[in-house]
Amino acid sequence: MPRSNKLHPFTILAIAVAVVTMTTAASQWWLSCAVIGLCFLITGWAGHTKKLALLSGAMLLPTFLSLLLIHGLIPRVPSPAVAQWGPLRVTVHGLEVALSLGLRTAVLVVVGLLCGLLIDKHQLVAAIDLSPVPPQVGYLLAATLFLLPQMTEKQRQIGEAQTLRNAGIGTGLTGWFQRVRLRAVPLVLTSMQDAQDRAVHLSARGFPATGVRTRLREVPDTSVQRGIRWAAVICAVLGPVMILAPTWFGIN
Repeated sequence: MPRSNKLHPFTILAIAVAVVTMTTAASQWWLSCAVIGLCFLITGWAGHTKKLALLSGAMLLPTFLSLLLIHGLIPRVPSPAVAQWGPLRVTVHGLEVALSLGLRTAVLVVVGLLCGLLIDKHQLVAAIDLSPVPPQVGYLLAATLFLLPQMTEKQRQIGEAQTLRNAGIGTGLTGWFQRVRLRAVPLVLTSMQDAQDRAVHLSARGFPATGVRTRLREVPDTSVQRGIRWAAVICAVLGPVMILAPTWFGIN
């Protein structure tokens, strides 16, 4: 069992929400860097460092570049230039704004990816099922979480079948569009058929079921974790207010 499975999924989510809201409200580059570094330390403990680095890099690199283009090359206030290529110039103020917004976005992305890597999908669905929320919420979440892997597998099977028929084997950009077009229709049709079959079975079972239900999976939880969750929720709500209150009232 992974180490993170000893933590309740709601505990991880509550802490993540508190960290993101308070870090965003503080808007300090050193705090954002500290949070990102802590996330990588946690992934090292859980054994997902490489995956987090690849996923966050793929998402944040285009974000940083777009912020640099928007704020760095098109300054809104006069500022000294750091670099200049003809009419294009990167200013100090634009670079600071792009870096500040980029770090806040990085905190949101890295913390969100960390939650996705630490939380087991089955544990999360079971935790929602054990909570007082309606059972439809747990079903919708489970269907959403498992939809992408299922569609990925179907897309692979459709691609293999079409390759055997020598369909969609072109090269270059034209071949890529041809493969997408040939796979899109059967993928959508099979997904709709699966949804229809699932609806029939759920209707036959009388979903949502009433009465006592047998739980096949238990999610570990302790009073300490429940206390941490309540504290994290309070910090997520009141923390940003306390951080931003001096700015609202003009207190330096």
